[in-house]
Amino acid sequence: MRMLRRMGLSASALKGKANLFYVLAFLPILPFGYYKYIFGYSILGVLIPVYGFLLLFFKRERLLLFPDAEKGQRFAGFAAVLASFFLYSLLILYYPSAFYWAGTVFYAIYILGLFLVFHAVSALRESLSVVFLVVAGGSSFYIGELLEHFMQPLVPYFVQMMTVVLVLLGIPATVENPTVIVLDPSGSAVCVLFEAGCIGIHSFLIFSVIIAVTMMEESASTRTKLLWSVGGVVCTFFVNIVRVSLIAVVIYYFGYDNWGEVHSWIGYALFLLWLAFFFIMFSSREAIQNKIRAFRQRF
Repeated sequence: MRMLRRMGLSASALKGKANLFYVLAFLPILPFGYYKYIFGYSILGVLIPVYGFLLLFFKRERLLLFPDAEKGQRFAGFAAVLASFFLYSLLILYYPSAFYWAGTVFYAIYILGLFLVFHAVSALRESLSVVFLVVAGGSSFYIGELLEHFMQPLVPYFVQMMTVVLVLLGIPATVENPTVIVLDPSGSAVCVLFEAGCIGIHSFLIFSVIIAVTMMEESASTRTKLLWSVGGVVCTFFVNIVRVSLIAVVIYYFGYDNWGEVHSWIGYALFLLWLAFFFIMFSSREAIQNKIRAFRQRF
């Protein structure tokens, strides 16, 4: 009985320690998300570190297998956690504009410090994908802005393609200039301006980062990973075409009054739905392949 009680207390202590670790790991995400929303950054940029936290949560059982940190290592980890808060607070006190990008760097240090406090050094390898996603999430906006600069020459081709799509949807549209589509040119013409961001660069970037880390964590074959990754990126492009088409439909039928809200939220909704659908299909790929194989055998 004593042995069982000790084992029960030990298991309870392990679960309590794991819960504390995850609560502390998640807390810094909240101000980042708030900052993204208030200051106009893409909410999808927050999705990357949140996904990193989910990956970390999925490793819960694996992390419980690692031994506890030694006292010296625990002290070093605790010092890193405190230093990340102190240096971050000091930096934004003098440079408030550094709130987000600096927060990303210090959040990564914070995660590494937590690992040193709660787990042995050997557990650090489990943190690499999470730290990468945290840093990638913080830099996604800036990298996206840089990519927009280089992708600007492609906007006229995207405009021509969208013109064809809108005409096929029954909306009269013509190209006014390389970056402007005129809806209903024979009636009350409405001009829609396109820029590099309309191509969906930020959603491409976020999906690529998430899928790259996911494939690193998966044990599937290289061919399977490559096919699903390429297919996912291609489908992300078509999801963006659906997004732009819906915005154009709203502008054509309802004018510019409500198009701003649609422009913002339809992209988030479609991307999140597409991401959920992709992961559901990817996790069920073996069952899907078996069904396709069985269907072929019938014929």
